Amino acid sequence: MTDHQDMIRNLINRHQHFEVSQLLNDIVFAIDNSAIVAITDRTGEIIYANEFFSNLSKYSQDELIGANQRIVNSGYHPKTFFKEMWKTIGQGQIWRGEICNRAKDGSLYWVDTNIVPFLNEKGIPEQYISIRHNITEKKGIEASLRKQAELYRLITENSGDYIAVVDTGGMIHYQSPSVEKLMGGKNPNVLHAMIEEDRVNVKKALQRVNQTDVHEVSVEFRLKVNINCILQMSGSLSRITPEGEYAGYSVLVMHDNTVTKKQEQLILDLASIDQLTGLLNRRAFLKELFVEIDRVKQTEELLGLVHVNIDKLRYANETFGHDRGDEIIKKIAERLTLHLNGAVCGRTAGDEFAFVMKSEKSTTELLEWTRDLQKIIETPVEVAGQLYNPSVSCGLSVYPLHATEVPGWITTTEQAMQYVKKQGGSGSAIFVPDMYSKSLDRIILENELRKSVKEGHFILEYQPKVNLDQEEIVGFEALVRWQHPDLGRIPPDKFIGLAEETRIIIPLGEWILEEAFIKAKQLQVMRTCPITVAVNLSAVQLESPDLIPFVRNLMEKTGVDPATIEMEVTESAFADRLEMSSSLRQLRDLGFVVSIDDFGTGFSSFSYIKEFPAETLKIDMSFVRDVETSENSRAIIKAIVTMADTAGMKVIAEGIETVGQAEIVKRLGCREGQGYFYSRPLPASEIAGLLNNFTKTRRPIE
Repeated sequence: MTDHQDMIRNLINRHQHFEVSQLLNDIVFAIDNSAIVAITDRTGEIIYANEFFSNLSKYSQDELIGANQRIVNSGYHPKTFFKEMWKTIGQGQIWRGEICNRAKDGSLYWVDTNIVPFLNEKGIPEQYISIRHNITEKKGIEASLRKQAELYRLITENSGDYIAVVDTGGMIHYQSPSVEKLMGGKNPNVLHAMIEEDRVNVKKALQRVNQTDVHEVSVEFRLKVNINCILQMSGSLSRITPEGEYAGYSVLVMHDNTVTKKQEQLILDLASIDQLTGLLNRRAFLKELFVEIDRVKQTEELLGLVHVNIDKLRYANETFGHDRGDEIIKKIAERLTLHLNGAVCGRTAGDEFAFVMKSEKSTTELLEWTRDLQKIIETPVEVAGQLYNPSVSCGLSVYPLHATEVPGWITTTEQAMQYVKKQGGSGSAIFVPDMYSKSLDRIILENELRKSVKEGHFILEYQPKVNLDQEEIVGFEALVRWQHPDLGRIPPDKFIGLAEETRIIIPLGEWILEEAFIKAKQLQVMRTCPITVAVNLSAVQLESPDLIPFVRNLMEKTGVDPATIEMEVTESAFADRLEMSSSLRQLRDLGFVVSIDDFGTGFSSFSYIKEFPAETLKIDMSFVRDVETSENSRAIIKAIVTMADTAGMKVIAEGIETVGQAEIVKRLGCREGQGYFYSRPLPASEIAGLLNNFTKTRRPIE
């Protein structure tokens, strides 16, 4: 006896008022109203189809009855599929499976199907009843999930990013297939492959993500792929917050940053090293002074800064030639390197060096060391077969006795050096306060500077920036000029530093901004294509809390489009004042373009530059000046352009003076150029004429 027969017998026994026929009718009614029901004869001809079947197949019941079951065949399944099905039900067994059918309108639908054979007294099937349930939505979800899984597989296997899921204890629970491609082998452990000190830092970052409100942190680490290969990796750690199997774990997304790091190091090496001597150049040396002061702030150490000037080097150049003069400089650099035992040392000018010494005893010890080194430097040098006796003037200043900040430290050291030179040179002296006093000229200049700002003795001149491909003027840089009524024109290098030191740069800078905004607004009216005006901002201005409110009010007053104003700040200025980035971000949020001026001569890493709110890099003219003869300069420019492209930044070459320079920087990837090759800085009154007459001869028509 079958299970369903037992079920009916049990129901009749418990409820004797039930009739078998009524019970069967109720069961049939329930099935007919909850499922797709069809009855076919042994050949597959439909002899009954309920309303659910009709609605799903979009055939009327009249169209279905008398038709063969093949009417809804979609062609999705192979012949072997149905052959196996008919074999099963032909043997009197129930067949179960999922079938894809086609409706009258051509749409496909899926049904979960049970086909039950009705057997005659000989046990041979005469009819079949099929009970189906619509699972189209379920199959759609399954297909979508498979598609997503396949898409995810393709992404993870072929992405340039490498992904790992890490728990709070640092155990890896998943790694993308791309990790295996990167590292080779089966199931490599990316954490174990990290350099030890980097692995410690990554685990600290993991703790920070898991134990604080910070949900994502950036990480950088070195990955030892094999015995001969270490990759520089960068990426992020993010905590998984949604519920699920991996809730509370972290996702480590990383990418290979080795090429970028090498390019960055190339720029740092080429831009920070003096090419003649191999010592630090002036900018890199100044950076190290900040590091040295930070290092000893909490100690009792005394730091001695020594400036060394080669006395009367020009006479050696005139006597032996500049090449021989360079040999003297290199020989002195070698002696410094040999006897300073790795101390910070640099070539700070053509005939000057500087280095740092430390002592835990006294200034007397530092002065004695300075004098000893002076004697070593002044030992004779053979030049062109003749002995040359170098003479040097050495000035010493001690931190924190004579100065507590780098600028003052440098000033007092130079004062001591100048004192020695005034005594005839070839000596060493330590700074004493009487050496430093404002000269009468400086006092007069500062007073005149203040008065000229109030009385308007300044003008702006504008130097064009040119699109190197189209050879068209696309912008101007506003350059301030001091036109004193009695002293005549005073060069910027004589008063800009003084203006910053005395903070006169703030009112002067406000005047410059207003004039530049007005000129930019006029250019908007004059030309249909956008013309930008670049303005230099000093570190003092950017640190002023009044800058952003002033600029915002000036925008409203002049009606200038901020996209036509380019705010320039030098790389060396912001490198030591990271808080300036806040002002620059606010300027960028207002719609202004932010540019890094003199790029390549500073010392901030490219990883920081990428985070800096700037769209444009201006390559310093020192690299452009000798780009025709110096492979180093070309290498620096190419590396800067490559990394700027990676960060989506535009590159401008400044200081172009020859057609050769223009062609080379264009070939290296610079998009715009600026310099006397195109035009000298012009008064505002001559801009219209320049725009009208500028031709593709790369010069304005005279």
